[in-house]
Amino acid sequence: MAKKNYDGLARQILQFVGTRENVTHVFHCITRLRFEVKDKDLVEIEKLKEMPEVIGAQWSGDQLQIIIGNTVGEVYKALCSLGGFEAMAQINENLDGRKKFSLNTLFETLSACIVPVIPAMCGSGLIKGILIALTTYGLIDTSTGLYIVLNAIGDATFYYLPFLVAFSAAKKFNTNPVLAMVLAGLYLHPTIAALAKQDISVLGIPMHILNYSSTVFPIVLSVYVMSFVHRFFESKIPSAVRMVFAPLFTLFIMALLSLGLIGPIGYYIGYYLAQAINWLFGVAPALAGAILGAIRPLVILTGMQTVFSPLIANNIAVMGYDVISPVHTAATMAAAGICLGAFLKAKSRDDKNSYLSFFISAFIGITEPALYGLAFRYKNMLAALMIGGGISGALSAILGVKKYASGMPSWITFPAYGDTMGKMFISVGVALIVTTVLAVVLGFGKEKGGKAE
Repeated sequence: MAKKNYDGLARQILQFVGTRENVTHVFHCITRLRFEVKDKDLVEIEKLKEMPEVIGAQWSGDQLQIIIGNTVGEVYKALCSLGGFEAMAQINENLDGRKKFSLNTLFETLSACIVPVIPAMCGSGLIKGILIALTTYGLIDTSTGLYIVLNAIGDATFYYLPFLVAFSAAKKFNTNPVLAMVLAGLYLHPTIAALAKQDISVLGIPMHILNYSSTVFPIVLSVYVMSFVHRFFESKIPSAVRMVFAPLFTLFIMALLSLGLIGPIGYYIGYYLAQAINWLFGVAPALAGAILGAIRPLVILTGMQTVFSPLIANNIAVMGYDVISPVHTAATMAAAGICLGAFLKAKSRDDKNSYLSFFISAFIGITEPALYGLAFRYKNMLAALMIGGGISGALSAILGVKKYASGMPSWITFPAYGDTMGKMFISVGVALIVTTVLAVVLGFGKEKGGKAE
């Protein structure tokens, strides 16, 4: 698509979302434009769905998601240029209506704090995964300078994770990022860290000190509360002394709240959440993996895949590995399998070319074309995908596959599986074979709306 066509597409999208005036915030992920709008009634979602360049459009809570595919970055640039949006900018408070609390909103907020950190987690995690694989097979000596430096790089992101999350959380909650990182420094200060699991008293306030390295929830909660505290002092203190006293009072109050209350609450939320997930996969791995693998396409359909980003990040931070990601990877390869089956089943050259492109996209971890072009169009393809995803997800959980870093559910991130990489190959191989065979055997069936293929 030429650049001028991106501009035309962006102009048409803006028209159907209710014009620039109806948009409070717009950003994008790998395949989707994500809009926060003032008035949902002004959005012409059916017209958006009818656009040939749009794979799908849906609501996820109050967020409008428009699925574009691999070219979403180019469309987003054209959209920002046309509408005057600043990429990843915070919404002005006068434009941001107060939202009702919901689990969806909660997880979207957590994801907004975690997602910007994922590139660092991917890079460091991949290094950790490679080192695990190399040491497992005796290919590198842990006493060498190379190992020491690479291991430090791998550890740095996760140990100092509160700093990274503090910065992204400050952007999300529209507060001072430097003060947010000072709170992270408080949590990770050597003196505080040395007092882990001990009780102290500050001005008569009892505090139970914990080890906050590699944690996520404590700093997110602290920055959220700080956004209100800092805003309060900014509004009450005279401008002549505001620059000095607003940070002073904010940091003092937040230090007491963070160490005395917020930090422990966040710590135990993350700890017990990780333990619960680990317990479920330990007690009933086949069931947990099967359910998670089977419902993966429905999760993406509803836009709820963002729910898992903070869970995965927390698992890696608390346990050093994650068991959800392997199931997602297996289910992603299942999506690639139905594309391969459809390619083998299709008769026309145009259909074969489309399904081949869907396969390539799913193979590298982007499943929206496969889902919206096949699974959500043909019931038999959806059945094949859910069965194959369930079987391969169960197998992944039974084999005990672990992922040591966040990243796309694709072959690209295989080094992140470290010493369980071989088991991951088995899981995705089964996913690909089972869904390909099922897609060929079941065929397309009836298209949505009852039309036979």
